[in-house]
Amino acid sequence: MQKINLQGLDEVIYTDECENGLKIYVWVKPTAKHFNGTYVVKAGSEDVKFTIGNKNTEVPFGTAHYLEHYLCSKPDGSPYLKNFNDLGSVSNAATYPTYTIFECFGSNHLEENLNYLLDWTYQKAFDEERVEKERGPILEEFRMYLDQHARASYYETQRSLFSTYPSREYGIGTEEDILNISMKDVESYYNAFYHPKNSFVFISGNVDAVEVIHLIKENQKDKVYSKWIEPKKAKYKEPKKVARPYFEKEFAVEVPRAYVNVKIPLKNFSIKEPLLLHILNLILNVNFGLTSLFREKLIDSKLVLSLGAWARIIRDYVVLEVSIRTKYPEEVIPMIQEKLMSLEYLEEDIKRKIKVLISNMVLGFEDIDEMKDVLISMIEHYGKVIDHNKDLLESISKEDCLTVLNELSTKEMSVVVLKPFEKKKDEL
Repeated sequence: MQKINLQGLDEVIYTDECENGLKIYVWVKPTAKHFNGTYVVKAGSEDVKFTIGNKNTEVPFGTAHYLEHYLCSKPDGSPYLKNFNDLGSVSNAATYPTYTIFECFGSNHLEENLNYLLDWTYQKAFDEERVEKERGPILEEFRMYLDQHARASYYETQRSLFSTYPSREYGIGTEEDILNISMKDVESYYNAFYHPKNSFVFISGNVDAVEVIHLIKENQKDKVYSKWIEPKKAKYKEPKKVARPYFEKEFAVEVPRAYVNVKIPLKNFSIKEPLLLHILNLILNVNFGLTSLFREKLIDSKLVLSLGAWARIIRDYVVLEVSIRTKYPEEVIPMIQEKLMSLEYLEEDIKRKIKVLISNMVLGFEDIDEMKDVLISMIEHYGKVIDHNKDLLESISKEDCLTVLNELSTKEMSVVVLKPFEKKKDEL
């Protein structure tokens, strides 16, 4: 067992590894009233093309999510989640673009909860009838998603930015995808990715790290897995140009929502992530955040009802996004675009924002439910816990910020607008 000390945060994460390759992370939080357990498989909705040995496999979009649904039922068709309910615990499963999670929350029966969690995805036999049984509920879930503006804005934004990346496609799949997913697809996906060497387990809360690691190793020691051959996930060659400079559609919103995005090759930047992301989000915060003069001007003039901005990295590209709710998109969008092309470095604001971010980081670790998601995402993305995030923030210099600003290109920009449905004559 090893200790990872999160520098400057007075937090410790213990890590170990089972003989079968399953990595264990335990974040001990003595002040917590409950514990969280999350089993993470490092494959998600975007992993639809992969190669094992000399065999190329392609499954429909939505296969990862379909498998997640299937794994939430027992061979007799009853819900697996009932195991946790009977212990007074809560459980859930979710599919993300690059990973899938199975999790539980409880305050008693730690060993039983851990065993149910670790047995959840183990050695599943696939039954045609049970696979078919999931199709109806998943189709209903898909139809429900069609009315959610957050999902619509995300996927339309991805389709505007990218020509080839799988983030363009619904993670749950289209209706056609869901109808075409077969038992063979689900089983192929499971056999390719559901292996301890492609997974990790993260336990947090008021627990004893030695006990937790012992329980996990005991659970895993007699499990038998096939030989692990790591799948080679598909790589995508994405052009620098945005796929759609402008797109709008009518949607179930009361006030128009607009999303202005900038697409920049990651290789343009000499400063690497995660420091790069910290700097980009700082710059966006200073220019568009709660205390920015630009935001204040738009709010005071009643041009926007809300405004937010953030940076993210999607494969080989940095994306800057500004999201607005406004009754006047034709007037506001050019203002947002102009501001993105003239981002400022305001030294005193940057210094103040860094202090706020550090304070929020320290306070954030008081909420194990939220912070364990951050840590899990970090481990999945970087393959490790970044133990010096606080130091990274404190190290940001004027030179770093100016370097990023100088390397930032706003040439490739896309706009997505969701507008309310036009009222018919008989509704006027």
